[in-house]
Amino acid sequence: MFVADSLIVLGLATISLGTIQEADGIKEHDFWLRNAGQEAVTLQQGYTSCGCTTIQFAKEESVAPDDSTCVTLRFNPQGKGGEFEETGTVVYGPNRKRIQLSLTGYCITSEETLMRQFPIRISDDIRLSANRFDLGIMHVGETKQRGVIVLHRDEDNRQERIPVTFTVDANTPKGLQHIVHPVKTMVNDNELTIVITLDVMIK
Repeated sequence: MFVADSLIVLGLATISLGTIQEADGIKEHDFWLRNAGQEAVTLQQGYTSCGCTTIQFAKEESVAPDDSTCVTLRFNPQGKGGEFEETGTVVYGPNRKRIQLSLTGYCITSEETLMRQFPIRISDDIRLSANRFDLGIMHVGETKQRGVIVLHRDEDNRQERIPVTFTVDANTPKGLQHIVHPVKTMVNDNELTIVITLDVMIK
């Protein structure tokens, strides 16, 4: 089959950086793209999934058939924490085809970042990203879900997402309500109940 313009990734299109430290700064990886088509192609544009990631390549460079070119993704972990997957997309050729590249891994945050991300202290062992959630306007029979992110101050600073589901029933009073809602987690093999507040306007 005749392929006029087609870029392929030499190796993996998704690279795991493994476990990284926020304090270690920017991580980068070079991806090599080969022109598997029968005509020269030009890399026209690049964009990323997040401002923490940049993409670099020789724009407007003509890549001949069977030749290769390098695309570099750089990930800045500052202010990040937990699992991440950031992508970079290259737009090429007259038909503006796209090829996507990814960096994945787990970022261990600095203490300062953790305190900003989890400002609510429950105990020495537990902190929350928030303990109050705005559900906006809801009607009888409507259901909304939010997620409480719990930081366990163990040696790994494990993060746990606890889903919170709220349904408006016929007995819920109309108007602005502040619903007290318990969530449960395990700390040192003991169950801990944490109380959060759901702000909702019932119509």
